Amino acid sequence: MNAITLYNVYEAARDNKAPDLTIGLAMFRDRNPGAVTHEEDKAIREFVGRHGRELAAAFPDREKFAAAVAEGVKKDQETAGKAEPQV
Repeated sequence: MNAITLYNVYEAARDNKAPDLTIGLAMFRDRNPGAVTHEEDKAIREFVGRHGRELAAAFPDREKFAAAVAEGVKKDQETAGKAEPQV
């Protein structure tokens, strides 16, 4: 997860008074064509769904936000490592 891109999405949502991050993400994509692929868009929405509270609490402090993103990625990796293999 790219912390800079995610921070920019949060900024777009705040600056444009978006009602939520999904709308903020759409605004960011419209203003930055090609900056986010379809796969990245989906990954951002899912990541924010899992870690939105921590990210919102850290925003707008860039260092705290980057740390929250890193912690979210770490938690996701730990969770993925504990997943049972599909048979």
